Amino acid sequence: MRIVGGRRAEPHSFPWTVAILKNERMHCGGAVVTNKHVLSAGHCFKWDDFKSMKVLIGLDNLDDLSNVEKRTISNVVIHEDFTSTAVRDENDIAIATLNHPVTFGDTIVPICLPLPGEDFADRVGTIAGWGRMGVEKSSSRVLLKASLRILSDEKCMQSQLAQHLKPTMMCAFSKGKDGCQGDSGGPLIVFQPAGKYVQAGIVSWGIGCADPRYPGVYTKVSNYIDWIMQHLKGGEMCN
Repeated sequence: MRIVGGRRAEPHSFPWTVAILKNERMHCGGAVVTNKHVLSAGHCFKWDDFKSMKVLIGLDNLDDLSNVEKRTISNVVIHEDFTSTAVRDENDIAIATLNHPVTFGDTIVPICLPLPGEDFADRVGTIAGWGRMGVEKSSSRVLLKASLRILSDEKCMQSQLAQHLKPTMMCAFSKGKDGCQGDSGGPLIVFQPAGKYVQAGIVSWGIGCADPRYPGVYTKVSNYIDWIMQHLKGGEMCN
């Protein structure tokens, strides 16, 4: 996953998490936000042709695709202010439209969106994905998960990433755990007291993997609610 130090997720316990493959290889993660839209990172599509990608929905094990919905992508909208430097991506958010809607059920459920401006400082978030299990390691065949503490903006600015950070980004860290290449675009989710999961962040960038000096950096979803809603034309959402 971008998941270093993660553990096996109970199959289908994150039914919104999707795998985006490019030429049959793990490329990025994403989250189902409506029955025809996936929320992911801008950098997952900026330099790659989405026509060469396939989305696996309701997936647990990459070696068993028997009950998995497979879709191609008919359109991608990357945030118009997306920019990239050697170190970081800014406004790193994109919405992919599936070629054909999916039907919600036990293994496919949309993730809920946070309130505009909602702050998740000091909450525990969870990432899940099939990305690499370490800087030099291969990607995972089964869904892995890791719990991370979301840092306040102040704490985030005390890390060695400070000069690269923007208010539209958030940091999360737990000792020995992180996202790694291949979980890019996947959701960082938080369980709300009301009993539902919401997507607080999108796996965006980091330096190395699970390095204590450099927490993982996520796109702050609550900053982009208006933008997201504008691009979800139709589609059934989480209620």
